[in-house]
Amino acid sequence: METTKWYAALDTHSCGQPLRIITGGVPQINGSSQHAKSLFFKRHFDSVRKLLLAEPRGHREMTGAIVTAPTTAEASFGLLFLNQEGLSAISGHGIIAAVAAWASTGQLSASDAANGVLIDCPAGTVKAFADFDGHEVRSVSFLNVPSFVYAEQFAVKVQGMEVRVDVAFGGEFYAVVDMSALGDGDVFNLPKLREWGRLIREEIERRLEVKHPHLDWISGIHGVFFYQRGDASCDDRNPNRLTYRCTAAFAGEQLDRSPGGAGTCAHMAVLHSCGSLKPGQQIVYEGITGARIVGSIEGEKDIYGYRAVIPRLTGTAHILGFMNFLLDPSDSLPEGFVLY
Repeated sequence: METTKWYAALDTHSCGQPLRIITGGVPQINGSSQHAKSLFFKRHFDSVRKLLLAEPRGHREMTGAIVTAPTTAEASFGLLFLNQEGLSAISGHGIIAAVAAWASTGQLSASDAANGVLIDCPAGTVKAFADFDGHEVRSVSFLNVPSFVYAEQFAVKVQGMEVRVDVAFGGEFYAVVDMSALGDGDVFNLPKLREWGRLIREEIERRLEVKHPHLDWISGIHGVFFYQRGDASCDDRNPNRLTYRCTAAFAGEQLDRSPGGAGTCAHMAVLHSCGSLKPGQQIVYEGITGARIVGSIEGEKDIYGYRAVIPRLTGTAHILGFMNFLLDPSDSLPEGFVLY
């Protein structure tokens, strides 16, 4: 078989959400900022995203990342985040998985990872820390970009029901939805979540202009974050810790297998805005796989006319394998396909 293209990747998952880190086959990505690099990748290499994320090499829930040279003097490296719809400004599970993978394979020293590394993302620079158990990465934490509430209690109609949602920014814009408002006790009814996510996103974007006040290229609703209060609002070990079950429909109709990253940060901004989450107070998010991440608010700041918070998220990630992919020039589906 003659082959014209070869790609290497490192497959990982963070709390069940897959992330394929492309490590070979893509030439240098030019750009003076991560946003510029993302535009360069989209212009020249979007076929690679489709090839490696879509079926038959991937699947409809697959996400990806590319590690780039940093674009700020202080950062150690940069990240671009890929999904079935295109590229996103940030990905919480992507940051956790990439740091865990880079530290586990020696591309990031244990001392640097433990002390904290700065990572350039299109939405801004974040700081990540790895926690080790011996030589093994036990968990990864990161401080996200400033997150804030954009619109409170915005009324949308979903299949004859009026639902009030909050629109908040956590690196991308999310509609934050309490599942009890939809009259469904099962937060993990996946077919309904896909449909509701699409309807809510379309309704908000039809009636409300959603655009970042400074990074105006970040616009529209990236995802819909569905949450349900846990069985108990606290536990015996930490009586002030909140618990939620959650997932998000994002980038079209992908469903997050992890509890979420940008979506949970948007939710924390909403909770802080209404006085339900104080700085330093822990909040546990449980996703559709049963895996959990822990969040808290590290700080507060006024930015772009909004009262923002600096969320901190801690989660786990694991390497699944080292992958090699080929493209046969006679393949009739060179960019794959996605079935919903």
